[in-house]
Amino acid sequence: MAKVSVIIPVYNVENYLKECLDSVINQTMKELEIICVDDGSTDHSKDILDQYASKDSRIQVIHKKNEGYGKAINVGVRAASSDYLGIVESDDKIAPEMYEDLYEIAKNHRVDVVKADHYEFYANPEGFYITEYIPLTQKQEEIHLYEKILNIRENMEVMKFAKYTWSGIYRMEFLRGNHILHNETPGASYQDNGFWFQTMAKSKSIYFVRKAYYYYRIDNPNSSVVSTTKVMAVNNEYDFIDEILCEMGREGDVFRKWSRYFRLWGNVGVISQLADEYKEELARVTKQEYIQGLQLGEIDADLYEGYLKERLFDILADVRRFVRKDWSRRQKIERVTKNYSMVILYGAGQIGKMVQGMLKEGRVNTKIKYFAVSDKNGELTEVKGIPVREIRELEMYRKKALVIISVGKAYADDVKGMLQKYGFEHWIFYKDMM
Repeated sequence: MAKVSVIIPVYNVENYLKECLDSVINQTMKELEIICVDDGSTDHSKDILDQYASKDSRIQVIHKKNEGYGKAINVGVRAASSDYLGIVESDDKIAPEMYEDLYEIAKNHRVDVVKADHYEFYANPEGFYITEYIPLTQKQEEIHLYEKILNIRENMEVMKFAKYTWSGIYRMEFLRGNHILHNETPGASYQDNGFWFQTMAKSKSIYFVRKAYYYYRIDNPNSSVVSTTKVMAVNNEYDFIDEILCEMGREGDVFRKWSRYFRLWGNVGVISQLADEYKEELARVTKQEYIQGLQLGEIDADLYEGYLKERLFDILADVRRFVRKDWSRRQKIERVTKNYSMVILYGAGQIGKMVQGMLKEGRVNTKIKYFAVSDKNGELTEVKGIPVREIRELEMYRKKALVIISVGKAYADDVKGMLQKYGFEHWIFYKDMM
């Protein structure tokens, strides 16, 4: 009998599907039930699924009309017969030992949910993968929350750990006993939010693993998360979550500040991905949501920090100015980098990491090939998944790569001198892109 049912929702992913399926069928745990739900694909995805199913009896393919991600997942969940459930997105992949490890943890500790760290990955300009380890928390004071059985109501801070559905497994008896399913609004995005929020709010025991197994692809141009038309998708999903909290009564009330927090976080993140004509509309809605949260006592100021706090304050101060600033920065990043297939960041310190994040926000981070440094520290082999090389080792790219100088003012002249020494022709200071 299968120990874990793996649900794979599929819609027009022919370029990535085989890599995903191979990573699942080659798990060290062989007792898997693999349920692939084809949500009305119009490319060769359905043929790939049928080919794999004909060769592996563990694979069950359900072909259905296109009704959206949430419905596809729920169809798979209803068909599942194992004790535990896992979800794999069809453009992602997983490490061979993922389900064996997580299953053993879940069984040994008898927990409702097990979640682990993950990787983000993408193909760089020359076609090989850049991989970045993404921990559930980067805060040193929260590391102790790994590798132990937790009750969510006694450890509310771990709500920030749990923003993904696919990095773990769930006990089926827990899901069915609490009627936990995805929102089925047709055509909607962010429907995984409702699922993971319910699993956190209703679980009695959860276990976080300080190891990454799941590889989340960030360079699929057809991913729903980058859709520019679904302006209200986050708000609609959190309306669904708030309905669930209402049904939970007083037990649900303690999670309202978290629902408000993730609603605002989601909206702020979506704004930079939207088509320009929709930015102001969502920014105004976000401002209204924050004010409403204050009036209802659902804003916990201690939760808001860093990027989210900065962006929210800009929106609250002046919506139009925020939109102009957001649009201007993204346009400049895209304009500066559009004629280059690859980017080299000169400087691998904190500024370099900040510039990497800036390029990610500008949707061009997949062009980054290397961090360049003048003298490579022996231990400095990669930064956030990107290889580090001395500038002299990158001379072959001097005519075709854009070098973004991501160092402080004190080192600027030295860096320019090195670029000139090795004949680099295209470079710009990061501040000129801000």
